[in-house]
Amino acid sequence: MNYEDNVHTLMGTATWKAMDQLSFTFGLAYSMAESEMQDVSIASDPHTNGDRLDTLTGWKGTYNMANTNNVESYSKLEYNTIDLDIKALYNIADNIDLTVNYMLTDVDDSEDYVYGDESGMYQSLRTWVTYHF
Repeated sequence: MNYEDNVHTLMGTATWKAMDQLSFTFGLAYSMAESEMQDVSIASDPHTNGDRLDTLTGWKGTYNMANTNNVESYSKLEYNTIDLDIKALYNIADNIDLTVNYMLTDVDDSEDYVYGDESGMYQSLRTWVTYHF
C-alpha cells in the first residue's frame, strides 16, 4: 500500500498592548491538506486457514479482497481549514490575570470521505482567571 499525505499551512500572529493592563493576541492559520491510499493489498488471514465458521455472518476466517469496498476511492481526502484565535488578557492586579479566548475552526471538505461530507465549523469561548504565586 502506498499512502501519501500533504499539509501546507500559512500562519500569522500579532499582539497588541492596548494599555498597561490590557493586551490582545490575534492568530490566523490557513491549511490545505490532502491524503490518499493507493495499491491496497490485503493478504488472507493465515491464522485460521478457513477452518472456523461464524454461523451469523458466514465468515470462515480468511479475508476476501472484495470486502475492501473500493477503499482506494474512499481514501482520497482534500480539505482546507481556517483557524482563528483571538485572546484578551487583562491584569486585574499584580498577581491576578483575566483571560478571554475565542477560537474558530472552519473546515471545507472538497471530497466526500468515508463518512461523507466532513465540512463544518467549530467555535469556542473560554474564560479563566490566573493567580501568580
